[in-house]
Amino acid sequence: MRPLYISPIGRGGVDFGIQNIARAVRASGLQPELMRLPEIYNFLPTLIPYGLPAGWWRGFDIVQGRSRVAFSLKASGLPVVTTVHHLTSDPDLQAYSSFAQRLFYRLVEARYDGLSVAKADAVVCVSRFTQRQVEQTYGRMDSLIIYDGIDTNIFTPTPGLVRREDGLPHAEGRIRLLFVGNRTRRKGFDLLPQIMDQLPEDYVLYYTGGFQGREQGPPHPRMRPIGSPDRAGLVAAYQSADLLLFPSRLEGFGIAPAEALACGRPVVTSRAGALPEVVDHGQSGFLAARDDVAAYATYVRTLGEDGALRRRFGEYGRAKVVANFGYDQLGHGFRTLYARLLGRASG
Repeated sequence: MRPLYISPIGRGGVDFGIQNIARAVRASGLQPELMRLPEIYNFLPTLIPYGLPAGWWRGFDIVQGRSRVAFSLKASGLPVVTTVHHLTSDPDLQAYSSFAQRLFYRLVEARYDGLSVAKADAVVCVSRFTQRQVEQTYGRMDSLIIYDGIDTNIFTPTPGLVRREDGLPHAEGRIRLLFVGNRTRRKGFDLLPQIMDQLPEDYVLYYTGGFQGREQGPPHPRMRPIGSPDRAGLVAAYQSADLLLFPSRLEGFGIAPAEALACGRPVVTSRAGALPEVVDHGQSGFLAARDDVAAYATYVRTLGEDGALRRRFGEYGRAKVVANFGYDQLGHGFRTLYARLLGRASG
């Protein structure tokens, strides 16, 4: 089986999601191809068939794209699979979006998502939370869950879960926190300075620059930017931190928390979206109510002051990610789905 993935270049977790699918499916023994397109096609997906070479589908068995673009791939005549990572029509997202974003989500993206969910031969959701959104918003009841996958052979703990010292820039600080994500309100970036104000002076927070061009100076004297590291640099950052602080307000899955757990690092995040499916409260991290700055700070301090607890949470989190969110489940899930759509045995 040869699946073809069509994906305009993106600036967030969804972009990593399609790369993870391609890697996992290849590891399962199939021969996928990932065709990247200019970013503009995220906003004009109806033009995708005209921007591809003639007969672009030839030699492939199945074509797949995220829900913003998959509807435009029906012209191939191949079975179409769409992956739903999250729906921007979610009412919980509106308060954290600008007027222009809300307008685009309501008038444009919700229409694209709806067309893809309606027209696809199979709809894959990356979490139970996202599946419920698809059912409630678009009424499609036959979607299946294939969780986003993490390469647990790359995202690994250090021996003995000992903290590395070379994966983050030097800064005075006994406890190293890490935030990974875009500098947006949806990700809770605006809450980080408030949380830091409630933490001891020897706590320092490193944060990625994200992918949306919002590079400014650190918003707090104990916050340190680390740019946009590549995959090896990101693994080193996780391994060099004590825990991940991720006060996101809405996630369709939660790739950064899963990556941190795969590296044996506990997570403080929100009881929102799909995050409780990734982080088990009191076992691999702590879940705070959305926007509860005091609770985030309390949980961070609890972990920061208890190395044995961090280790126990890290061990549990690593085991859960390997068992539930690794490439094996990701590759097997799509291989089985493709075989069903094509009427073939999956073995």
